Amino acid sequence: MPVPAVAVVAPLTGPGTAAGTVLLAEVNRIRTGTPWAADWQVFHEARGVARSVVAGDFAAVVGHTDPVVTEGALEVYRQAGLTCLLPLLPGRPPAVSWAPDDTGLARALAESALALGAAALTVVYDDAHGGAAGLTGVAGRGWSEVAGRGWSGVTGRGWSAGLVGEVVEEARAAGLAACTRAVGAGGWPSVPSPARPGVLALLAPQHRLPALLGVLGRAGGADTGSWQAVLVVADCGLPSFDALAEAAGLPVWAVHPELCLVRRTRSAVTSLTAALAEDPALRGARLAARVTSRSGLLLGGGGGVLGEGRRVSRLDAVCPVRAAAREDTPDSAPAHAL
Repeated sequence: MPVPAVAVVAPLTGPGTAAGTVLLAEVNRIRTGTPWAADWQVFHEARGVARSVVAGDFAAVVGHTDPVVTEGALEVYRQAGLTCLLPLLPGRPPAVSWAPDDTGLARALAESALALGAAALTVVYDDAHGGAAGLTGVAGRGWSEVAGRGWSGVTGRGWSAGLVGEVVEEARAAGLAACTRAVGAGGWPSVPSPARPGVLALLAPQHRLPALLGVLGRAGGADTGSWQAVLVVADCGLPSFDALAEAAGLPVWAVHPELCLVRRTRSAVTSLTAALAEDPALRGARLAARVTSRSGLLLGGGGGVLGEGRRVSRLDAVCPVRAAAREDTPDSAPAHAL
């Protein structure tokens, strides 16, 4: 029987390239170790890519980082009966997803500020650059727009009811004073110093965070003496994580999924390879069920890793594996274990 073909959809250019690189690295790892299991063919993620994929003879498709592209692609795959694996984005069945959705994220940010002793929370979001790379490496739109759709790109809510608005609502419900400011094309906004001890939540594509944190500590940024800490949404699986030093001159805390995107991607690619190696003829729902049963991470019926939550950690405590790699081989890229 011919080797089954798998479509790999990843951004090859643009701000989502970092997440695409993680996906392609895992595919190359599997391709090198078990070249006989599948023929992996890469597609650049763009509008209409799903039509190109279903026109081919593929056993499955894995990848996607853009929630807007993915929203339309999922329906195309469903109609074609093509197994779709989403390690980087949340997704609804029949797609199989390893990624957490944004449920509880706003509350985690508000509760973090409260736990840090804040009486006020200022939410600064980057609306000048496309992308919502935060947790997932997603690329596509500014925060005011993406936040209203959720990272899954399927909620269809207005942005005021999205992530930024939800953070403010949760903060006020917890008894915190709360306000928002947008980082626009003109650069860092005027952020008034809080009258009471305050925490700053900086919501931006992860590749933008290091620069914005740097600006925060320089002239033209906010008055760092007025803030107790900065909260960011980040994933240690993205290369930009290493640049998230305490550039603002303040403690920086990361709100992050327990499983980084490297581990999620590795689980998806490995379980698909195992399923096809056992039965190369599997397709559609039967293949999706076999992949789910072979996943090293137990998946919930509605998508996502069962029992996974979010943690709030100092940057140097987010990933013990990454920290150990820095200590042992400071010039090498950190390793991630499944």
